[in-house]
Amino acid sequence: MIPSASVLSIPRPGRFPRLVAILALPLLLAGCPREEEKASAAAPATPAVMVRLAGVTLSDAAVPIHATGVLSRRDEAGLSFKVDGVVDAVLVRAGDRVKAGQELARLRLDEIEARVAAAQAGLAKARRDEERVERLQAKAVSTLENLQDARTAVELAAAQVRIAEFNQRYAVITAPSDGHILRRSVEPDEYIAPGRPVLGFASEGAGWLARVGLAAPDVERLRTGDRAEVGTSTGRITQISASADPITRTVEVEIALDTPPPGARSGSVASVILHPAPVPARPVVPAACLIEATGANAHLFLVDPGATTARRLAVEVEALVGPLAYLRTSLPTGARLVLQGGEYLRDGTPILEKP
Repeated sequence: MIPSASVLSIPRPGRFPRLVAILALPLLLAGCPREEEKASAAAPATPAVMVRLAGVTLSDAAVPIHATGVLSRRDEAGLSFKVDGVVDAVLVRAGDRVKAGQELARLRLDEIEARVAAAQAGLAKARRDEERVERLQAKAVSTLENLQDARTAVELAAAQVRIAEFNQRYAVITAPSDGHILRRSVEPDEYIAPGRPVLGFASEGAGWLARVGLAAPDVERLRTGDRAEVGTSTGRITQISASADPITRTVEVEIALDTPPPGARSGSVASVILHPAPVPARPVVPAACLIEATGANAHLFLVDPGATTARRLAVEVEALVGPLAYLRTSLPTGARLVLQGGEYLRDGTPILEKP
């Protein structure tokens, strides 16, 4: 027998699943953490990076200027003849050491001696003429003007003798002092014009110089008396040129050496380090601290006093000298710099110092 509809109640389709879903919703919400709590639980704390730190040093030492200089003795000259002529003999060679007054070279003197003889003969004639005019003038036969002309002729002839004898002396080259022969430019039997260098000569006791050509910004930092290193020797700046070379546009700086470098030769080159006067103190740090350098701009990580995180800082570099960097940017007092490990850091990264 089938029960009637009044005895058996059948739920409507779809109502029971909806009821189950409503009852289960609070349980689902209670069992699922919030998205923010999930994210915070999933993101672990940034681990500390092991780094090596270095302190900051202040220095008032100016950045040295490195250049290449040319060595020479203080007194060097090109010795030449006063007159033209044919070379008779060159008695020394490059590298010879000579004494003051030693004969070094001479011209063939035939023509020069003839000029001296002619000048002397002209003087003798002028004197005879003067004596004759004086006798005539004493007898009132000659005028005073004739006597004055005769005396003027004597003076002119005497001047010609002095010129000829002067040229005769400078037809022979002698050493002006003790020294060395640097160069030999002519050989016997060559015809040579007046003033053409025959020998390069360097005086022995005058000392040594180094000459350096520098750009104008470097020269502005220098003063006479500033210290210099030339090879293994030391010296001082004695002269700074007032003009620039028209070809290289550099300014010549002259350095007087205390002692010549071992094996020095005139005209040889040597490394030169110039030390300008001290400047206001600024930070000097190891160059290894710098990262991401572009031109004069770079970055570094520093650790403030008492801090446990690294702070990224932009700095301006004045110069790099060996393992050191001179900075124009001031740094906090007591701060330390990340020397090793900076490539693993970001601004605010925790750090641990290596022992």
